[in-house]
Amino acid sequence: MTGLTGGKMSSSVPASHISLLDDPEVGSEKVEAATTGGRETAERQRELGGEAEECPVYELYAYLLAADDDEYTKRVYDECVGGERLCGECKGEAADLMHDFLADHQAKREEAEAVLEDLDTDLSSSRR
Repeated sequence: MTGLTGGKMSSSVPASHISLLDDPEVGSEKVEAATTGGRETAERQRELGGEAEECPVYELYAYLLAADDDEYTKRVYDECVGGERLCGECKGEAADLMHDFLADHQAKREEAEAVLEDLDTDLSSSRR
């Protein structure tokens, strides 16, 4: 998967990836700041369509944000390459979905930690 900055993901470049431990607000902000496959102007985007194949934000939809909803992913793709979907709107929607995903994931993680704590299992990690 392409990093959010358009190159490779790297743990030494925090803006290039979203960690499952990132605060949901931080994850959302990273999506809003991500590189896109959009054109130079909204007019050109409407005329030529976006380049979803070159877009890290579209990859987020395809790999994570659309969950198992292939129709939703296809709609995002078609609207992008058809010039109907502009990058600002797309990133805003993706940022909201990322916020919700991280908040839900972290809540479930806390629930699991509580269960494992009751089982006397150590979850300590230097990655936190």
